[in-house]
Amino acid sequence: MRRHLPPKELFIGKTIPSIPDYTITDYIASGNNGLLYRAFNEKIGNECAIKIVPIENVVPEDYLDEAKKANRLDNPSVVRYQDVVNHSEEDSNYVVFRCDYVKGHSLRDYIEKKALRENVDIPFIKNFLGTMFGLLFELKQRGYQHGDLHAGNILVAKSDFDMSGHVTFRVTDFGVRELTGQTIHTSDYLYVAETLRKLLDMIDYRDCSGPHRYVYDILRSDFLGRHLIETDPTVDTFAGDPREMNNRLNQLEQQYHDQNDHHAAPRSMLTPFDFPSCEQIGNSHLLLQSLYSERLLGLPEIRSRSNIVLTGPRGCGKTTVFKALSLDYLMDTGGDEPKDVNYVGIYYRCDDLYFAFPRYKGTGRLDAIDVPMHFLVVTLLAESLKHIEAWARRHISLSADLELIEERLVEMLWNVLRLEPPDSPSANRLSTLLGRLARERRRATNKWSRVHITGEVIDGYVGPGVLIEAFRVIRKHLPFLQRRPIYFFIDDYSHPKITMALQENLNRLLMYRGADVFFKLSTESPVSFARQDADGKRYVESREYEFLNLGLRYIVTDAKHVSAFLHDLFRRRFHAVDDYPVGELEDLVGSIPRNENDIARKIRNSPRTPPQYAGCEAIAAMCSGDIHYIIRLVARMVEDNGGVESLVAGVDAKPIISVKTQNASIRAAAGAFMESIRILPDKGPALAAIITSFGNVSRSYLLHIDSRNGIGNPPHQASRIEPHEPLQLSDDAQDILNELLRYSVFIEDPRGKSRRGHVVSRFYLRRYLIPHLRLTFSRRDSIPLNRSEVECLLCDPEEFRRSKTKSSDDAARRQTEIDQGLLFEDTDDST
Repeated sequence: MRRHLPPKELFIGKTIPSIPDYTITDYIASGNNGLLYRAFNEKIGNECAIKIVPIENVVPEDYLDEAKKANRLDNPSVVRYQDVVNHSEEDSNYVVFRCDYVKGHSLRDYIEKKALRENVDIPFIKNFLGTMFGLLFELKQRGYQHGDLHAGNILVAKSDFDMSGHVTFRVTDFGVRELTGQTIHTSDYLYVAETLRKLLDMIDYRDCSGPHRYVYDILRSDFLGRHLIETDPTVDTFAGDPREMNNRLNQLEQQYHDQNDHHAAPRSMLTPFDFPSCEQIGNSHLLLQSLYSERLLGLPEIRSRSNIVLTGPRGCGKTTVFKALSLDYLMDTGGDEPKDVNYVGIYYRCDDLYFAFPRYKGTGRLDAIDVPMHFLVVTLLAESLKHIEAWARRHISLSADLELIEERLVEMLWNVLRLEPPDSPSANRLSTLLGRLARERRRATNKWSRVHITGEVIDGYVGPGVLIEAFRVIRKHLPFLQRRPIYFFIDDYSHPKITMALQENLNRLLMYRGADVFFKLSTESPVSFARQDADGKRYVESREYEFLNLGLRYIVTDAKHVSAFLHDLFRRRFHAVDDYPVGELEDLVGSIPRNENDIARKIRNSPRTPPQYAGCEAIAAMCSGDIHYIIRLVARMVEDNGGVESLVAGVDAKPIISVKTQNASIRAAAGAFMESIRILPDKGPALAAIITSFGNVSRSYLLHIDSRNGIGNPPHQASRIEPHEPLQLSDDAQDILNELLRYSVFIEDPRGKSRRGHVVSRFYLRRYLIPHLRLTFSRRDSIPLNRSEVECLLCDPEEFRRSKTKSSDDAARRQTEIDQGLLFEDTDDST
């Protein structure tokens, strides 16, 4: 849009006829859609800001929205508008916005200009976040979005006459998305996350005090890694909640003092239920080591010499296992003895890939295809070289001088990367190369912001083969790597954050098959991974990669293996807290073996009496790999029982927490999970309606139909959908199914069952929901559906419930059951 901007000198010294008392005196800045000036009123000694936007750069009927939106807001950070007028100059038409003038600089200047960067510290960043959370709170309450909340639209003001010396943040340019139709991110939270990342990158961690290091770690791992970028409240309770984020921000320094010096000792746990997800642990590998269980299901496949696409419900341990298999983790925890290291694992999380190429769609320019690839190649190479060098210097005894090997290796890598080394005596030192690789990352990011400009030259960006060639050179010069393959653990490689188009571009590298380099990708769900590349090549499971769904693994694995893992998980957590009164999960909740057929018969005989869910066996049966939910469930049981004090008082009871309390906690937690699905953005209510409909039909089968698969004609106990034929759904139905899989409401079993000559996927209901639906944990039975019935369930779940009734008498009976509370409506309270 810059092509419509006039020369910035055009308005200097002039007045706008509709604003005659103000003379434009100084040019301030330009953006994609307009020019910003300072204007002065000599009569009253007042100044204002004038923004001049070519009429081509706005939607004519909507250009007042920016001013109206800003002026409706009460938040003191908002820059208010005083007038909006039309103006013609040299046969061109403009919209002129007059607004408050803010003395200071844009936050972008603080990020980009060396003289201002020195002012950025942890208090500065906390001040920025606090201001943003206040603004986001009001925007949420009013149902607004800013639309373009980047660092250029955030002003940093500081008065020379303010005794405190504090800066304030002001926000301008509301409604740009509506005005221009252009935006980089889909939400204001992602803009704040992008700016937070840039500000944190400016902090020298080594110079931070203990409290500031603690705050830095939390901001990077929790606020940037989850709170600001997460949209799923089933995963992060802070998602989309600026009030709660601000409360947590204000508590950080007190939490530091409560926990003493975070870096004098490993990050500590106050309860066994702290840090239910790996992102909350941050970089504390020693704490991760104390909690990480080698009994995690699927671990042998993840360690295998093959490309892996790993998926499963959020909180199933994907990040935990990827970090725990990395060389960085092994070096921090003392597990890096050469005899114990069979491969070199490099962990990389895709957050900065997202911020470098947000909402990537490609450009249509063939010469630009390798810009994102260049970014990824130099990033992975830099991470690898840093960790390999540190490991080598610690352990590996080399026959030749290490510095000589280093110089020869770096000299070769300059050639492989097609980069000109600097004219310096230290050109062939690893530190020099790493510095250049960091600049190459920035070069790729900056170039990508300009690829849309006609005539922009794009040259010097490497393709996927360069990383593979670089590792051939590395292995040749470092013999201790020759028998150790390289594993790249690429975490959170998920659409929509990493778009399908960007994945297709990068898959040219990440689906590479070789004997020495392997890529392990974690993705949110089976539908968040692109199974082809930008060249149109489709990747076939079991040939280019192995697909491992941890959610499915926990459902189909023998219960004793799931129980063994959970017992080890909680044993580690109980022992990580000094003097915790419980050492084993079984002591807390007891062992209560389940016979699902007997439980189903009791439900049928007494349908008004809810089934009981309690004991280790029930907790293990609820697990669909969603480990952090299981941790939170047990924490809820302890809280509902009266807290840790009640455990001390009841230590001689078997179990300590009564069956009644466990059952109430389980049903309440399952109901809360159902509610978190209902409030998901966009399709949440539709997903909840599908769960309710499926649950009603499954419970009706249990009450009235016998299974043909069991001895003794037990009640039919279905917790999965089994299509008769391959699904060819409408676009709307497929979108809904993708959402069900994305949030792991249903978990796909692609092995399926052969029907009519086809192997058709089956879909298991998330086990955590079963207590809410008052079903059993049996995995024996299915609800068999043809294609049209699946379509009906997805698009009209209430009609699906009615249509699965075989006669009018059955329909009347089932409606009576709903009226009597034996089945339930979508609004039913789980408790």
